[in-house]
Amino acid sequence: MKIIKVFIITVGMSLLTVGAAMADNSLETGAKALSFGVANGDIEISGRYFLGSDLALLAGAGFSHASNNDSTSDYSLTAGIRKYFKKTDLAPFVGGIVSFRRNDIIVSAPGGNDVESEKTYSIDGVGGLEYFFAKQVSVEAQVGIGLSSIHNVDGTGDDQTQFGTFSSGITVNFYFP
Repeated sequence: MKIIKVFIITVGMSLLTVGAAMADNSLETGAKALSFGVANGDIEISGRYFLGSDLALLAGAGFSHASNNDSTSDYSLTAGIRKYFKKTDLAPFVGGIVSFRRNDIIVSAPGGNDVESEKTYSIDGVGGLEYFFAKQVSVEAQVGIGLSSIHNVDGTGDDQTQFGTFSSGITVNFYFP
């Protein structure tokens, strides 16, 4: 019984110590971050630079590829700005993102392959939460809604404009002073 009490006290004190150590994060003017994640089905690498302790510029590039009978490749470039409401370990934010995406689909057809391509330009408003595990490491989740313009490059379909396009992403961030 005494061992259980010692164990509970040790775990409790450890949690309090870790919690106190985590009360600091890297949301400060001039900070930079390198991020790795999944956004809208793409594997994305991005970076951010803090103009102020609660305002960051974002830029990133993404890629995905799928293959079965057909082959699909997707490339994306993004840029944006983010405003943090709080600079705590659980930091809520809103922001805006502009993106360009190219999607190439290679379809197996008799006599050769057909390539269908489309370019998408998007403007999204996003919101989310970033949680700091340590001063320089965080994980975040975001969702967004916006306006997209889709253009068929090869003339195989109609161009489209969509409002309400849903976007989402999960990212791990590494901060540098």
